[in-house]
Amino acid sequence: MKLNTLLISVVAACLIPSLVQAKGQSINGEREQRQRPTAEERGQRFANTDTDGDAQLSLEEIEIAGATRLAEHFDRIDADGDGRLTKDELKKAHKKRGKGKGAHKRTGSDSDV
Repeated sequence: MKLNTLLISVVAACLIPSLVQAKGQSINGEREQRQRPTAEERGQRFANTDTDGDAQLSLEEIEIAGATRLAEHFDRIDADGDGRLTKDELKKAHKKRGKGKGAHKRTGSDSDV
């Protein structure tokens, strides 16, 4: 019986930090802030996603890159409805999202592609 209790205690002690971090909290209970990419990183991400080099992102390019959140909001971000996202459209969407109701305080600058 003591062996079982000891094993359960050891397993629990090993799993608790993993479970806490999976919830986005540090071990001491503070909420961790996700570091947002810099302008240079966003520019590089945009260039990598823009496979045809036309300085615009199609829905297909975004899906191939695996940017699922961006793909989900594609139509809303595509302000002129031409089926392509420009850097300006993305910047405006990021600014608008930051000013929206319930916007969270974040570190760094805009994120995503």
